[in-house]
Amino acid sequence: MVISKLIEISCDMLKKEGIQSYVLDTHLLLCMFLGVDRPYLITHGDREVENTDGFFNLVKRRAKHEPLQYITGRCEFMSLEFFVTPKVLIPRPDTETLVQRVIEYAGERPLTVLEIGTGSGCISVSLAHYCKNLIIDAVDISKEALDIARQNADHNGVSRINFTKMDIMRDFPNKIYDIVVSNPPYIENGKIPDLMPEVRDYEPPTALDGGDDGLAFYRRIAEGCTHFGYIALEVGMGQSQDVVNILKKNGYKDIRTFCDLSGIERVVSAKGGV
Repeated sequence: MVISKLIEISCDMLKKEGIQSYVLDTHLLLCMFLGVDRPYLITHGDREVENTDGFFNLVKRRAKHEPLQYITGRCEFMSLEFFVTPKVLIPRPDTETLVQRVIEYAGERPLTVLEIGTGSGCISVSLAHYCKNLIIDAVDISKEALDIARQNADHNGVSRINFTKMDIMRDFPNKIYDIVVSNPPYIENGKIPDLMPEVRDYEPPTALDGGDDGLAFYRRIAEGCTHFGYIALEVGMGQSQDVVNILKKNGYKDIRTFCDLSGIERVVSAKGGV
C-alpha cells in the first residue's frame, strides 16, 4: 500500500473515533513507523510500504484514545526531548509558563531548588539545562517516575539533580531551599471520571488526584515551605485565587499570578520567610 493511501485510511479511522488531531497524529505515527520526517510523506506519497500491520496497530492504539506521546514514547518540552511512559504525566505546554517564571527569577545565580512531584523530570531537567548554576533536589512518590526522570536527565546532559523517593504528604525535606517549584496534582477527585479519555484512562492517577477540592497538595506545600525563599506553583483553571488565599494564610509575601499563552492564570508565585 502506498504512503498516501495509508494516510487516508488512518485519518478516516481516527476521525471516526473522535480524534480531532487525526491528520497530525497520522503523520507523526507514520513518520515514527517509517523513520522519516513529515516532508518525506508529502514528497513520497506514491512509495509502496510493505508489512503495514505494524503501522495500523499504532493507529488502533491512538483510536482508543491512548495519548500519542505514550505511543511514541517521547514528548517535547521547553525545546528538549523527554521520554514518557504511562508511569508519568505527559509534559504540557502550560507548564512551560512555570519553568519560564523560575528561569526568570533564578537567572545565573547559584541557588538551591526543590521540585515537589517531579514526574518525568521535565521541570527540573529544563531548569538545570537553562540555568547552569542551580543545584536541584527533585522528589516524587513514584520510583518508576524517578527512574524515567533520571533517564531524561541523562538524555539531556544535566547532572546537577538529586532524585529522591518521598511522599511529601507524610514527610518533607529537612533542608532550606532558595526556590521551591511544583506542578502538583490539582484535579478534584470527584471530577477525574469526567476528564477526557486520554487523561482519565491512561495518565497516572497519583499525578492527577488533588483531593476532594483539588487543593490538598497546595496546603501541604504552603505549610512546609514557609521558611524557604521563593515558591512557584502551577495551578488548574479557576484555582489561582484559592491558592493565593492559602499562601496568604501561611504568611507568604509578594504573591503574584502569571497567565499562560491562553490567558489563563496558570502560575502563582510568592516569597517565604527566608
